Amino acid sequence: MKEILRKKYLMERKNIQDKELKDKKIFQKVIHNEKIKKAKKVLIYVSLKEEVDTLNLIKYFLENSYLVAVPKVEGTEMQFFIIKSLEELKVGYKGIREPNNNNMVNDYKDWVCLTPGICFDKLGYRIGYGKGFYDKFFSKYNGYKIGLCYQELLIDSVKPNYFDKPVSEVITD
Repeated sequence: MKEILRKKYLMERKNIQDKELKDKKIFQKVIHNEKIKKAKKVLIYVSLKEEVDTLNLIKYFLENSYLVAVPKVEGTEMQFFIIKSLEELKVGYKGIREPNNNNMVNDYKDWVCLTPGICFDKLGYRIGYGKGFYDKFFSKYNGYKIGLCYQELLIDSVKPNYFDKPVSEVITD
C-alpha cells in the first residue's frame, strides 16, 4: 500500500506548479511558527530538488542565531550534526548534502525537527522514501516535529504501520 502511495505522490510532487511561490509561503509560515521562534534550535533536512526548499530556511536560521543541525546517514542510522554554514555540507548518502564535521547533537531536548515527507496525512503520518531513517530517529526523539509538504500532498490517510511516528504538525503552502 505504502509503495503505491509513494510512487503516486512522488509523481504528483514532480508536477507541482508554482513551486517557488509555494516554497516562499512555507518559508514564511516556518519562520513565524511560535515553536520554532521559541526553540531557536532546529533539526532540518537538506532538501532535494523536488522537496520543499530548506536551503533558504537553513540560511535564515544561521543568519538569525539559531542552532542548526542537519542529518547524516551512517549505516542504518541517521544522526544530526550542528553546522555553522552551508559550506560544511558535502554530497553524501543518495546524493543528499550532509555535514562533513563531527559536531553531533547529543541532547535533543528543546530542538524542533523539520521533517521531510513525500506526503503527509491529516494526523501527521508521513510517507518517506522507505528506509525508515526518520521513524528510527523518532523512536528516540520526543521533541516537537513539523512536517513540510505542499498542500496537494496532504492526504486523508497514509495507513500508518505500528512503528510509524506522526509529526506534531504539518506546514503546507
